[in-house]
Amino acid sequence: MKIFISYYSDDKGVAEEICEYLNSTFKSAGLEIFMASTWDSIAPGDDWEDKIINALKETNALLVLMSIDALGRPWINFELGVAWSRQVRILIFCHKGMTPSALPRPYGSLQAEDLNNLNEAQRNQRVGDAVAKALSLRPPSQHEGVEVAIPAQAGSFFLTNRALSLRPAGHVGETVQGRFLVGVVRPAHLDRAKAAGLHPGEALCVRLFTGPTPESPYINAFVSGDAANYFERVQRDTTSIDAKIRLAGTFTEEDSSIPLLVIDEYKPVRPK
Repeated sequence: MKIFISYYSDDKGVAEEICEYLNSTFKSAGLEIFMASTWDSIAPGDDWEDKIINALKETNALLVLMSIDALGRPWINFELGVAWSRQVRILIFCHKGMTPSALPRPYGSLQAEDLNNLNEAQRNQRVGDAVAKALSLRPPSQHEGVEVAIPAQAGSFFLTNRALSLRPAGHVGETVQGRFLVGVVRPAHLDRAKAAGLHPGEALCVRLFTGPTPESPYINAFVSGDAANYFERVQRDTTSIDAKIRLAGTFTEEDSSIPLLVIDEYKPVRPK
């Protein structure tokens, strides 16, 4: 089963977050994701136009991030046109002020999802449920939870993290500990890193799964300094760590307050 993510270059960060979420959620179901900005899809030296066209010929669904700016981009319309001609399932997700009711025809004839005013977790859930329905996969809301291996003295990670997420401004400076599987490591969003009190050009964003597999729930946390040197060398989905994570601040995006988590301490877990 294959899906193609179509997006405007200014929306690359959001597209990458959605790609990572879909990969971690549906990887075990065999879902393959094509996204033009990743080396997994287009390697150095590849003819990128041929890669994109071939991917569009093979995909089972097209996921489109549609903003007002994206609507006028030739490649977005080209990719939509190829998918439309093949009668591929087209999933349009409106954000950045674009709404389903504002979509011009022929796109307006397709049922679209509204991602405006959703935080990252809500957005990913909405996209995941739509992809699951389109491709007949089990939706994320039905995935069985995986118990987290938390050190006994650390308390409940889930309860503490839930409090941080629900009312982040009221918990700045608080910490939580747990054991995590290290997932993808990527450059941090500059504005979010700055809001977390880190040097934007030196910070990384680390995906931390709260269970032993990439199908587990996850959080995103920032890391910088010497710790960044460690995490940029870690092979994803293979290393577990015990970590102390601090709520460093919040970031407001589309009327949502996003908690900014920073890894203050970490220790690799030795395999038994």
